[in-house]
Amino acid sequence: MSWLLITCFVVQVLSAGSAELYLNDDKRELAIGVQHAIYNDDFVLADSLGCLLGELFPDDPMGPFSRAASLLGEMFDREEPIESERFFDLLDTADSLASQIIDTASPGTAAWMAFYRGHVRSYRALWEARFGSSIRAIRLGYAARSEYERGLGYDSSCYDLYFGLGLYHYWKSAKGGILRRLRILKNEMDRGIAELRLAADSSAISREAARSSLIWVWLDRQQYDSAIVLCQEMSATFPDGKLFLWPLAEAYYRSKNYQRAAEVYQQLRHKLVSEPGNCYNLIECDYRLYQCYDGLGLDNNAHSVAQRASEYFDEMPKDTRRRQRSKIASLGRAARR
Repeated sequence: MSWLLITCFVVQVLSAGSAELYLNDDKRELAIGVQHAIYNDDFVLADSLGCLLGELFPDDPMGPFSRAASLLGEMFDREEPIESERFFDLLDTADSLASQIIDTASPGTAAWMAFYRGHVRSYRALWEARFGSSIRAIRLGYAARSEYERGLGYDSSCYDLYFGLGLYHYWKSAKGGILRRLRILKNEMDRGIAELRLAADSSAISREAARSSLIWVWLDRQQYDSAIVLCQEMSATFPDGKLFLWPLAEAYYRSKNYQRAAEVYQQLRHKLVSEPGNCYNLIECDYRLYQCYDGLGLDNNAHSVAQRASEYFDEMPKDTRRRQRSKIASLGRAARR
């Protein structure tokens, strides 16, 4: 997205009437622009659009939340909790703004404030699940669900709320383990899928996010063909990003189509080598490439991948070596054969 488009957004928003609904077309376009920039790995543009939202709508949680979403996207992309303090500060700001509005707003606006309060807790849960405490992630997930349900109480036609509820109902059930088998937790996976589909079809700003989430649902349910089709569609829409290449490669690998999996992992590796960062994702890529070539019986290719990987082991931060120690050990053994 160019700066010319950003300028057009400014002109359109400033000309919008004050009597419009909470989510007018201009605000919606900016919010979707942030998402598209994140999906294309353009985190600088995503942050700039979030700043613009904050400048145009200083009392609205959308601006600081969008900037927090951009930061989390970059953290997940790099597998590193960079600028976590700023991430939490932005979420706190979004939560405070939404809380100031929700009790005196019209039902439609109050539903959106509940949406952002839910997302604040969901994004904290995502950070905790990846970089912090799984116990805190679970607690935050419950708190997020309560906000989404509160939002539906204000306005049941705010379909973006079903995106958050769909994530909660599916993954709470899928990861429930023994608690679900003992019927302490209800199995609500089908309900979660239905809610994600509703959000993908009818939500205002969460359609692509819901479709992205369905990819991981199909992987979890071993519906690899469905995951592959959706990944291909999303990758074509966001060709500059890596986000949808990872599940595409994984779906091919799990379905034992090692040739296609290797092709996608090579594509990912080409994107990663220019900015290897802490090398966490580079190890992920090379480990899977080794497994693909081993599965194809291409011993020379597999050995070459392992040798290439062993050359950058010493350059990795200690934390990466700790988190990836089993894969590093496997590749190291393969390189010495």
